[in-house]
Amino acid sequence: MSPAWRIAQPYCLALGPQNNSPEPIWYIGCKVVEGQDKIFYSQNTFDLNYPDLSRWSKTIPNGPRACHVVFGPGLSYFACAQGYGSIWAGVPGEMTDKVQKAYETPSQVALGLNNAWFVMWPDGYYSWKFYGSYSGLDQILKYAEPRSVSYLAISPYNKEHYFVAFKDRTVKYNFVGAPQWMPQMQQVFSEWQAEIMARQAALQQPQYSMAPPHNRLQSFSSLPPMPGTPNSGFLSPTMTPQSPLPPFATPMTPPFSPYNPYGPPPGQPGYMAPPPPNMQRSSSTEKRKSFFHRDSTSRESSRNSSIVAAGGTAIKVGSVIAQEGGQTCNVM
Repeated sequence: MSPAWRIAQPYCLALGPQNNSPEPIWYIGCKVVEGQDKIFYSQNTFDLNYPDLSRWSKTIPNGPRACHVVFGPGLSYFACAQGYGSIWAGVPGEMTDKVQKAYETPSQVALGLNNAWFVMWPDGYYSWKFYGSYSGLDQILKYAEPRSVSYLAISPYNKEHYFVAFKDRTVKYNFVGAPQWMPQMQQVFSEWQAEIMARQAALQQPQYSMAPPHNRLQSFSSLPPMPGTPNSGFLSPTMTPQSPLPPFATPMTPPFSPYNPYGPPPGQPGYMAPPPPNMQRSSSTEKRKSFFHRDSTSRESSRNSSIVAAGGTAIKVGSVIAQEGGQTCNVM
């Protein structure tokens, strides 16, 4: 088979019943080895048995990826494409009622025997009704977490065969009574499970090694001994007369000078000598002192400026009060 017909990745695979055809009807939306997206289906019989579905699927842009097709018993089918609506025939009225009342197009549909159906929406929520069939799957869905199903299929030929895959990459199925292809299915499931376990083991392994914890307050005695010393204490290496200093020092803080508010030490540029202990007052200081002395003398004289009249009556006269800034005002 040429690369133009060899399937590299299937997007949708649907198998229909054998009605008025020499072989079962099938539909595949896929990517081929050449890298193109294509739709393959049974020649002649697909267009003959499902004319509306055949025409609709050809009008959908990017149909191989966008279209989801499922066949049911008889000539029933359901197809949907996000953004382009749905098309169906021969499906239960209860199912179509839910589809027509919903705001979104279904993302997946399954059709089974006795009018059984399953519908899942793009947000992950789903609805189903099996009418007594697929009892095992019915119990699984009842106790499953909401929005946990990623894919589901029910057989249009056997009322107990089903397959369901969950978002946690686990699967459940019932194919009892189908020995002709059950070994192949078991092999596929085993390989899939081994791949899942390998990925989980790779995620659990640390991506980098962590250094062992250590005490940041280690004493210097725990440091490795310095060259030329008999121990690892605080002693520096033994020095001989006129020998150069080693390129390392003892674990001590470097020497420092006491704080000097007058700048650099004496003898260095920028040094400013401190003032002598008995500093003489400047002329501005003396002027300030004499000013306040005269001001206090004027206050004492103003307090005694009242005149006592003959008869012992005190007569109050205007007094002068000094204000901030040297200005004065009279208070009567």
